[in-house]
Amino acid sequence: MKGQQSRPIFILSCARSGSTSLCRILNEASNGRCELEPSPNLNRETRDMMEGRLKDAVLTLENSIIPRVRAEMEHVEVYGEKNVTYGPFIPFLHDMLNCKFVFIKRDGREVVRSLVNWHEAKFGTVYRECREPGGLTPEANAAAASLLVHRDSSDYSRPRPLKADPLSWKWETLTRAEMCAYYWSTINELYVDQLQRLPKDSWIEIDYSNVVAEDVERVAEFCGFRGLTRRRIQVLLDQKINSLEDRGASAGSYPDWKNWSSEQRGQFDSVAGPTMQRLGYYREKGSEWRPEQYGQWWKTQAGGPEWYGWMYEGRKKMHEDLLEWIHGREKEGERIQSIADLGCGLGVGYAEAFAMKRYVGFDLSERNVQWCQEHRRNELHAYRCLDFGVESLGESFDLVFSSGTLDNTYDIDRCLATMVHHSNQWVYVTFYRGWFEDLSAHRYHWSEEHTCFYNDASSQRIRKQLVQLGCRDIMIEPVHAGMGRREIPFETRVIARTSGRNGSP
Repeated sequence: MKGQQSRPIFILSCARSGSTSLCRILNEASNGRCELEPSPNLNRETRDMMEGRLKDAVLTLENSIIPRVRAEMEHVEVYGEKNVTYGPFIPFLHDMLNCKFVFIKRDGREVVRSLVNWHEAKFGTVYRECREPGGLTPEANAAAASLLVHRDSSDYSRPRPLKADPLSWKWETLTRAEMCAYYWSTINELYVDQLQRLPKDSWIEIDYSNVVAEDVERVAEFCGFRGLTRRRIQVLLDQKINSLEDRGASAGSYPDWKNWSSEQRGQFDSVAGPTMQRLGYYREKGSEWRPEQYGQWWKTQAGGPEWYGWMYEGRKKMHEDLLEWIHGREKEGERIQSIADLGCGLGVGYAEAFAMKRYVGFDLSERNVQWCQEHRRNELHAYRCLDFGVESLGESFDLVFSSGTLDNTYDIDRCLATMVHHSNQWVYVTFYRGWFEDLSAHRYHWSEEHTCFYNDASSQRIRKQLVQLGCRDIMIEPVHAGMGRREIPFETRVIARTSGRNGSP
């Protein structure tokens, strides 16, 4: 069967999104061929088109892509090809070839990490104007030195902000990760804008963030490729085709997004946040930095009164300091009658200390909450299972406190905002992992084993946020942890008076 009876396929993606992997898998089909970045690939033309310098897109395609595709279709039943530079030409390709498109998307945080590591470990040519030197390997240094900037059409093809874009005025001061975030956002917005104008049967989307064989099977069926077994597809996916490891290079040192600092998170979001929302990677407002497995260990581990009692005793001084502080406020004439405990566990110590007050414990573990509801019978008390990083507490309190919980959350800033917005008078927080006065941003460390974070909280960032949230009488200080904890002699204590506004974050 001649290829004219099928529709040609174009695989579209931002670089480092999995298009090489998909292309090589589809190329194993029994009835066709899928070419990897055949030349010419429109590296210079695509940026010229985006910036308004290319006047005749049709003539450009007639002199490059169209003859090649038509020639290939004479020899195979299904022909496809992959390039990352066809974005502005999508409607013209569709009109001239009646083709189909496969749009590959991938979580922008993963793409940024991959691009930066690709630059540092392999080629050294990603946004060469960036002033950030980066830790290039000898291989990357050699690759960059062998390719003069004016001959580097691949780097030229990546978009830069136009003068009307506010980002253009500070472009060369951005980190390479921010530039890569801009590239990912701009190219994916272009793809989606162009594809959504086409008939629905002319394109398909696949997410390579957590791709499985069934996803590729669906794409192969859409394209008309046959002869690909699920087992073979999975074998090829497991090979991590075109990863740094696959290319014989080191994995790179730029961290996984779950280990980004609050500064790195903010930089990424300021550039790519809206696109992450549009592509469905920010599904629930406020949960942008919550991994899928977050909290699973705490939801399933048995714990029990003895274990939580041991935990309480291990930080007994910090708990006693809180109770003493409350007593001191009350001696000054303040009325603290309603208290929220974020990360209450089994309420050890506090259920008894607040027996005559309105006390509500919030915890991520349904098991813990159920135990408290069954064993801590007090009409003034309540226990609720929710993620207070994104969910409303449902009421306001005179005091909202958290003892050694924000060290393990996925978003310290978000949790602090929740505390402030649900407090009538005070917030009180302790961080058990230490005192980090020199940090300007929170450091996040994800633990796959415990499915939570181990964070180093920046006192500088906390103070700045509390001021922005309208707090006053802010005290952030190191407190001797006691109990002979030589590895962490000081904890961080945060106390602030709120403006008393009710509502949800």
